[in-house]
Amino acid sequence: MDRETPTTPETGTLLIAEGISKRFGITQALDTVSVSFLRGEIHALMGENGAGKSTLGKVISGLHKQDAGVVRIVAERDNAGDAGMRELVPGSIDDAFHAGVRIVHQELAQCPNLSVAENLALHDLPRTRFGLLDRRTMLDRAAALVHKLEPGIDVSAPLGLLSPGRRQICQIAAALDDRSASGGSSPRVIVFDEPTSSLSIAETERLLEITRQLAKSGITVIYVSHRMGEIFAVCDRVSVLRDGKYVATSRVKDIDEPTLVEQMIGRRLSTPTGKLPSLAAENGHVTHPGEPKLRVQGLSSSKLESVSLEVKEREILGIGGLVGSGRSELLNAIFGLDATARGRVEVDGREVSGHGARESIAAGVGYVPEDRRLQGLFFLLGVGENTVMPFMSRLARLLGVRDRRGERKLVSDRFADFRVKAASTESLPGELSGGNQQKLLIARWMGKSTKVLLLDEPTRGIDVGTKAEIYKLVRGAADAGAAVLLVSSEMPELLALSDRILVMGEGRITGELEGERMTQANILKLATVEREAVGAA
Repeated sequence: MDRETPTTPETGTLLIAEGISKRFGITQALDTVSVSFLRGEIHALMGENGAGKSTLGKVISGLHKQDAGVVRIVAERDNAGDAGMRELVPGSIDDAFHAGVRIVHQELAQCPNLSVAENLALHDLPRTRFGLLDRRTMLDRAAALVHKLEPGIDVSAPLGLLSPGRRQICQIAAALDDRSASGGSSPRVIVFDEPTSSLSIAETERLLEITRQLAKSGITVIYVSHRMGEIFAVCDRVSVLRDGKYVATSRVKDIDEPTLVEQMIGRRLSTPTGKLPSLAAENGHVTHPGEPKLRVQGLSSSKLESVSLEVKEREILGIGGLVGSGRSELLNAIFGLDATARGRVEVDGREVSGHGARESIAAGVGYVPEDRRLQGLFFLLGVGENTVMPFMSRLARLLGVRDRRGERKLVSDRFADFRVKAASTESLPGELSGGNQQKLLIARWMGKSTKVLLLDEPTRGIDVGTKAEIYKLVRGAADAGAAVLLVSSEMPELLALSDRILVMGEGRITGELEGERMTQANILKLATVEREAVGAA
């Protein structure tokens, strides 16, 4: 594809980012990037983790101040009907807001203990003439915004009680609000930064439908995502960044997935469409699962009902099911994070249940949780310390003195294997892209001491090139003798990696699939089976 020259306002362009450069420390996040966005289009930004997609979206929305370059937007028409281009003030959220530019973040930036209406009114609390909070007006405003997108949401209910999908819809509704304490403009550009990364299939479909509605109303949607299916389902054009540089812009209908992947990573990549073979099998050696490494018997909690399973060494056991079926709660309970859980968990025949996460780690259990921000990473520690934190005592010298050289070697090896992009090992996780944060978390546990590996949505927010590499690393960990328990909402991923699949519904196992019975249709069938049918089985 030819490099795109940003079009002029007369050809339908609403916003232009021209010559944008941005550096964080020694990391050049963006290098003279120029992209134009048309009025009423859904324009995807794609690239590997750390390519600069989210950074460009944050520059456009005023969250980051660029080092060089300008962002221009078609000005609102004046009384004479003229509309030229005007520059946005670099790094000014207020100026971007008044120009009609909004951003919906990947991580939900909300107050879960407040109601939906209170969350939407935080920037502009309505007051009575006596200076008191006008709750009626606040509720009516929120309902007018939210019910355009999802009529079933109760705006008076605590936001934290809503599903992630509905919370995301509320965040979009907030972006559509044209009220502010100092006045504002109706939204004209909305940046979506990985909006579906934590949503179920049904919630994702609803969000894509809302995205189409926004574009039809004339709003330009800048859509940052790693999910190819979403790009080809809703986007009109796609721009690719690689290592902070602009690569190409194409109409989605004129490009296929292999070409798009090649633009993103600089090489042709074959992604698995069926069962991923073991590395040993590829080398002509046949391996079979050995003795059970992990045994779970009668594990119950407020979210689980007498779950029992076994995972053998050299085996990947997949856990399928819908959001809310109890999959994440199961991994939490196995790892020792749920103090209310009852039942028996054994690793290599040794019971570890009831002793907490420290005992699980000592027994060789590693856990990559679904929510890296709340459960996975230490955001006040450097990325190097994040990597070695669970193993510092094992690496320590006599009298508990830290082995700095050993730690640096371990961090260097893991970063090289997983291509974690960070300015230095002292960088904080918050300075990394979402995908690099996820790779950092996975890298922590991919060592020889890990006997049981619990993976909850391990490729969430990871680009297609790194995803293929992680598939091989997970398969390699199993080939080396680990027992892997994998939770994934991406069914192609579940089918590609798993030797067996257990499906959950309402906190219990609803069925097991092996061999030719491992299909998407069978997973969905078992995931939606009614409780009465399960009890009668």
